[in-house]
Amino acid sequence: MAVVGTLLALLVFFALFGIFITQYLPLWMIDNESQLTSQAESSFAQFKSSVDQQYVLGGPASYGTAFTISSQGIPLLAQPTQATLVFLPTTCPGGFYAPGVAGAKAGNYGQPVVPGYCIFENVTLTTGPGGSGLYSQHLASGVLQMVLPNRYYTPQTFYFEDDAVLQGQAGGYQIMDFPPPLNLTTVAGNTSITSSLLQLYGNASTVLGQGSQQVFSHLRYAQVVASNGHNGRTFNYTFEIGTQYPCAWGHYLGAQMNLSGLPLWTKASGSRPLTAYYNFTNPIGGASTLPVPGSACTNPAAGGTTVIALNIGNLNYATVFYAGVQVSLGIGGT
Repeated sequence: MAVVGTLLALLVFFALFGIFITQYLPLWMIDNESQLTSQAESSFAQFKSSVDQQYVLGGPASYGTAFTISSQGIPLLAQPTQATLVFLPTTCPGGFYAPGVAGAKAGNYGQPVVPGYCIFENVTLTTGPGGSGLYSQHLASGVLQMVLPNRYYTPQTFYFEDDAVLQGQAGGYQIMDFPPPLNLTTVAGNTSITSSLLQLYGNASTVLGQGSQQVFSHLRYAQVVASNGHNGRTFNYTFEIGTQYPCAWGHYLGAQMNLSGLPLWTKASGSRPLTAYYNFTNPIGGASTLPVPGSACTNPAAGGTTVIALNIGNLNYATVFYAGVQVSLGIGGT
């Protein structure tokens, strides 16, 4: 009888243990990984806020943000999920076309030599500050990325580029969590835009482990570029970005233009409006860079980038914050 009682007790124990392993443990780990995802989102928001304060408000020259890079585990039963934190500086092989570069011509100045693998930004004003001629700045932006290979919760990837925080999931789902300072307003018939051109640079770094990791941003330069067209004349503005998250950027830019109330102008629609207007035409290829409304958004092939352009015509005022921030991972980074 003692043997039978022992066996019955063991059966009850293993039954309860099996229920715990198959039912309660996954729920526990889902909660742990969900918490890690929320912490990552909060850290990226704080990092963006710190960078904004540095180059817009003249905040601290150096700022540190803590990133939690592992979830909680379950003692003896489940290991913590470890995230990978990566910083990639300028990533444009071949650089940009400019006078003297092989293959350069007046029509492609400021464009990447290898656009398919270049994460870059480009802002152009047809009338620069003080009524000067064409003003254009282009740069390889650099990215801060965090990959969460969640085993129970949905895997996530967070991405910081051009002062925007983007979030992606498997299957091509992308959203812009925290947008860049791209604001378009029309008051008393005058249309103005405020935007940013932010470069991240430093040493390529990767962190994989447990606990948390400090990410430092060091402001290296900042400049405000403003144009009023000179003597009341209007001018054109072009924002161009090469990104691996075209769906997030495309939906965001489309939504911003819908909110602006400006008319969409295409060649098929006839003459340009006398007031401010917009389109998404690539300044080099001449084709629309956003998906047709209602169509599916297509992500680039692995490792490739997509070029998206926003053109606004007949502007009255423009302000561009042009800044560079050095990023370093770990205590003591400079």
